[in-house]
Amino acid sequence: MSPPSPLPISTPAQLFGVAAGPAAWITQLVLNYAVSSYACFPGDSPRLTAPPPAEHGVLLLINLACLALALLGLGISLAGLRRSRAADAAATGVGRSRFLAMCGVLSASAFAIAIAFNTPSTLALRLCWSVPR
Repeated sequence: MSPPSPLPISTPAQLFGVAAGPAAWITQLVLNYAVSSYACFPGDSPRLTAPPPAEHGVLLLINLACLALALLGLGISLAGLRRSRAADAAATGVGRSRFLAMCGVLSASAFAIAIAFNTPSTLALRLCWSVPR
């Protein structure tokens, strides 16, 4: 008697693995833009003094949270890929599970790299170029 094959990860979890990387990257871009623009233009006119140094910390937290979300999607997709490889090839739904797992691994890893490359700029660049430090 052979040991039972592991069941593939559920379809909603696999779809989360596929969508987590792009959603995290979009969230990073939108929130970074919103925080940075509010730091320089809190009202109708530009800020005349330097923004508080906490703005860089907020941007860093946003980037790290988005990176963690993309890596979570990568982990779920890798687990799905391992389970689909271990499952019997003749079983129903294994092809779809393997396809979703591969798409999730590719998208989550690519967008995690993009988020990681965007993160150092939040610390290295000044928020408001026109305001003297």
